[in-house]
Amino acid sequence: MPCRASPNESPVPTWPFKRTIRGPLECPLVHISWLDRSSFLKMSSTASSVTTDRGFRSARANVGVRQGTWYYEVIVARGDGDRGGGAGTGGDHGNAHVRVGWGRREALLDAPVGADGYSYAIRDVGGQKVHISRPKEYGRTFKTGDVVGCLISLPERHDDLETIQRKRIPIAYKDQSYFEMDEYGVQKEMEALVDREGKVAAAAKAAAEAAAVANQDEEKTKPTKKKKKKDEDEGDLATTTRELPILKGSRIEFFLNGEALGTAFEDIYDFSPLPPIPNPLAKKPEAMLHDDGTLGYYPMVSCFGRGKLQCNFGPEWRYPPTTPARPMSERYDEFKAEEVVLDERDEARDTIRLKAELEEIEARRTAAEAKIAAAAKRKANAAANKKKRKGTETPLGTPRGTPGGTPTPAPDDVKMEKENAASRAGTEEPVKVEEDGDVSMALQRGQGQGDGLEDSEEGVKWT
Repeated sequence: MPCRASPNESPVPTWPFKRTIRGPLECPLVHISWLDRSSFLKMSSTASSVTTDRGFRSARANVGVRQGTWYYEVIVARGDGDRGGGAGTGGDHGNAHVRVGWGRREALLDAPVGADGYSYAIRDVGGQKVHISRPKEYGRTFKTGDVVGCLISLPERHDDLETIQRKRIPIAYKDQSYFEMDEYGVQKEMEALVDREGKVAAAAKAAAEAAAVANQDEEKTKPTKKKKKKDEDEGDLATTTRELPILKGSRIEFFLNGEALGTAFEDIYDFSPLPPIPNPLAKKPEAMLHDDGTLGYYPMVSCFGRGKLQCNFGPEWRYPPTTPARPMSERYDEFKAEEVVLDERDEARDTIRLKAELEEIEARRTAAEAKIAAAAKRKANAAANKKKRKGTETPLGTPRGTPGGTPTPAPDDVKMEKENAASRAGTEEPVKVEEDGDVSMALQRGQGQGDGLEDSEEGVKWT
């Protein structure tokens, strides 16, 4: 369904709030849904008339009901109910038929209304009422030009909006935002009501036979493989069946050209989702399906082989109902008001959630920045300490001595210099070099020789 920006501003600009918008202006507010219909069903521009050239195809209205008494009427534009239900499809001389009634979101669209446990209908042939594909005598035949009225009465639901949970995500498509609608699949308990394969009937028959045999003396025989498999299938069916709740006091009634045909169905099935099947072997319990606010009973119509009908959702009627009921045309504003309440509630919850997420993101970012700053500080301190230690150490390959002072000469250089000095002084005593690198030189002169000896080569006077 199309949506647009909400008047409430989201705390996260990249995640704006969205709300649904109305459909095309040429359509009445309540009409046959463009989206919730079979793809083989053709519709008029006002979405009020439908037809098909195939087998039975169905469509639902764009709004449903959850409580109260509601009414709409259908004009049969082309229908051959008076010709019976013989075979034949399509063509100008085809066997055109229609069915009308009420159906839930789970009801099949490529099948007639009343084909499963999710829908209730009246058919044009014989005016029979149909549920779970079982026609029963009810009214009388209707054909082209007749008007069929459809009324439903549902009990009041207390705190209905509190139980609704919506998980809608806007998706951009062709310059327009859309909400994805939740899909509610067919539950096997509802499918079993139709009993297409005869398993339920077979199980009931087997149970009746077993009860009858239990009252008699029976010889114990070895069970065959076929009987074992049959018992297992029946056991599986019994252990996995969930109770189907009903709406106590609900009813569906039809009218033909203003004449009430009486109550067709009573205590119809509840539209709330069934609880998950308990599985003791599952590690995590299965999540329960939620009601997104669109569950309920919808006006539902079906056409077959060029059958054609036109829906009138009020407030003006061709044949007003004899039972007090609200026209479906009033349901649209009520449904939109409920959506606004849910939108405000969801946006308030999302605002709190998004703000909490933003605070958590900001806290993580601050913690990460503090961690990075502490790591940088530790790195800087380590570099400073390394530089300080490097300044106090003597590098390899440098002269030994006090840093900043005159370097100590190497022992070989000192030895050579002293030997030269000794030869100049005319001494023959060798120069003594200590192991620790200190040098002492003793110049021995003749006895009785006085001071004041002068070097003949350098002119150095010794004192």
